[in-house]
Amino acid sequence: MSKSSPSERPKISFPDFWRLYLDAHRHPGTRGMHYSATILGATSAILAIAYGQVLFVAAGIGFAVVMAVGSHWCIERNQPLIRVNAFYGALADLRMCWLAITGGIGTEYARLGLGLPSPQRRQAPAE
Repeated sequence: MSKSSPSERPKISFPDFWRLYLDAHRHPGTRGMHYSATILGATSAILAIAYGQVLFVAAGIGFAVVMAVGSHWCIERNQPLIRVNAFYGALADLRMCWLAITGGIGTEYARLGLGLPSPQRRQAPAE
């Protein structure tokens, strides 16, 4: 099985990516790790500017990516979408954070027909 180059991968629009993104972030713990990672990345960028140290931003963003990707493996138990489109992933992180701050995350899940922004619980079989 050969790996395809980025130019050979199918193109996806941001609205389509956004729906996949929210579906992959149903667990509050996963979203919380992404919020923390976004704050860490922004803080490291501010510190890099304030202290003139490029390594702050590189280390901060690197650690933020590890946090976000790790949350998918450890909490959500799914694959992160970073390989689908890393730029869209960064935009979606910011959008998800904004919706969380403004209280619109639940409305967005409903608008996209994804139900509640929480893990799908399986009901036990009736006895």
